[in-house]
Amino acid sequence: MSAEPVAQPLVGFRRWGARRGALYSGIFVAGRFMPNPALGMVAPRARPVPWPTGEDRVAKCFALRGHDAPHRDCNCGFAAYYELPAEPDLPAPEAVWGVIAAWGRIVECEHGFRAQFARPLALLDQPYPDDAYEQGRRLENAAAAYAIPLLERDQLVAYAGWHGELRAA
Repeated sequence: MSAEPVAQPLVGFRRWGARRGALYSGIFVAGRFMPNPALGMVAPRARPVPWPTGEDRVAKCFALRGHDAPHRDCNCGFAAYYELPAEPDLPAPEAVWGVIAAWGRIVECEHGFRAQFARPLALLDQPYPDDAYEQGRRLENAAAAYAIPLLERDQLVAYAGWHGELRAA
């Protein structure tokens, strides 16, 4: 597991939290989305920042270890799975799945990778069954904000392959 630069972009599948058209990294706990919990531990007054819409995202490490992200001895970097789960889980209304293009330094893991640079390419058209807050438009709002397509599962996997290297787990 070393951080090595890649010759062409890797593509991977990940889950975000979507709020008001913006995509956030974070975790899901007891049916609720918590954006960027590591940032809150290091800088409690800092506000979570969504993935940028017009530029690539650069990974940073919040562990204060003084290294560039991703690092093989840390969990920093933009994480993605090599394969989209057969039944992607949606633990909260904010949960959305999609595909990213990733490049720069890459730390490869058993089921996926962590990357230095990433950008969203497309979102999976799989809405949460009861998303009352955004009246069922959460996916459409995020896709429109990032100017990316909203695709069915098979289309998403094919689209990912057109934009970079798909590796098997």
